Amino acid sequence: MAMKLAANLVGCVCILACFSCCVYNASAAEVLVDNVITQWNAVTQQVVRTLGLPNQIASRTYSFVHISQYKALQSAYENRISYPEVAAVYAAHYVLSELFPGDQSPIFDGVINNQVTPLNLTPNQTAEAKENGLAFAIQLLRNRTDDGSQTWADFHPAPPGGPVGEYQFVPNQTYALYPQLAQTTPILITSPETFDIYGGPLKIPSQEYDADYNLTITIGNANIPNQTLYEKTTAKFWEAGSNTSTIAGELFNISLAILGPNLSVNETAELFAKLAISAYDGGIAGWYQKYKYLFWRPITALRQGDPNHKPDPTFTPVLKTPFHPEFPSTHSVVAGALIVVADFLGIPTTKQITPFIVNTEGYFLPPRTFTSINDVIQEIGLSRVYGGLHFLKSVTNGTQLGLQVGQYLHDHFEEVFGTI
Repeated sequence: MAMKLAANLVGCVCILACFSCCVYNASAAEVLVDNVITQWNAVTQQVVRTLGLPNQIASRTYSFVHISQYKALQSAYENRISYPEVAAVYAAHYVLSELFPGDQSPIFDGVINNQVTPLNLTPNQTAEAKENGLAFAIQLLRNRTDDGSQTWADFHPAPPGGPVGEYQFVPNQTYALYPQLAQTTPILITSPETFDIYGGPLKIPSQEYDADYNLTITIGNANIPNQTLYEKTTAKFWEAGSNTSTIAGELFNISLAILGPNLSVNETAELFAKLAISAYDGGIAGWYQKYKYLFWRPITALRQGDPNHKPDPTFTPVLKTPFHPEFPSTHSVVAGALIVVADFLGIPTTKQITPFIVNTEGYFLPPRTFTSINDVIQEIGLSRVYGGLHFLKSVTNGTQLGLQVGQYLHDHFEEVFGTI
């Protein structure tokens, strides 16, 4: 029945022509993985792009969609219903329709119609698929309506020219991004505080801070010629800014490029749920530290100066500085979630594997080829130094945080999942 449903799903390409319904290899334009998980992931990615959602909200959305699909499949198999994948379709449709009701009629209804109608299900088959698909999705969204993410956080930064090292708004900034995420309840990790083990940002003054400062002013400065073409293009390749699927969305595309076309629906569902939760829970753990340490961004640090450095009012980062504190780099945290893919393969992230191709969003840059998962993780992290957005310690610790959260979720996924 899975084969029959997959065949019928090909029709969704018509409705989702602008949604990149299937995932393609950049060099060969061949379909890598095409099932109800990847198709609704593509729909979700396009919603994120169209609405310009920031990574924090995007990773939350991916989590709700893919947790619900995973649980819908589990329920359907346990109850031995005729079309388990239809349950996953109902789950994704419900979550997205609840989160983005304005897109329900013009987009989501058309997708589910094109997937389910050709199957000619009996009323009983439809009812059982719907029941198994919606039960967990409804409960999940109810449980998350008071998770702390909606509560106003009365946050105020240090004033311009304030104390050395303290977070200040950067030029043209009028608000801080999601300070309440620092106090949001994670989905699976027990507590964000558990991962606060890196000692925070570097002390000012210190030799270590001086080294990171000099690195950033050398390779993250748009106004001096020291930056190589590779560094500049790498910053842009991984920026994942507005109107992209965000760096969390990139995780799914990278994982499919690594794993190839042989993923089953069940494997895809579990993998995408783990990736999404790792990105979101890792982000919460990172946000907890961001708003605990409240460290200043390089653009503030270099323009204001400190006891060991004269102000450099000309410093301009290669990329636009995000509207939240510097330590740790949550771009790097999200990159560390790719350890989930290594765990799926049963290999360390450093192991050399078959070369895989990764595309970028937002810039017309050539795709890149990698031969280990660690190469991708490290490049994503360093891209934030090349972009002039972070100091190196923030990237190093952010990557470590992401790896630890991803490993924790892999090790405790089923054990903790039943408590959601």
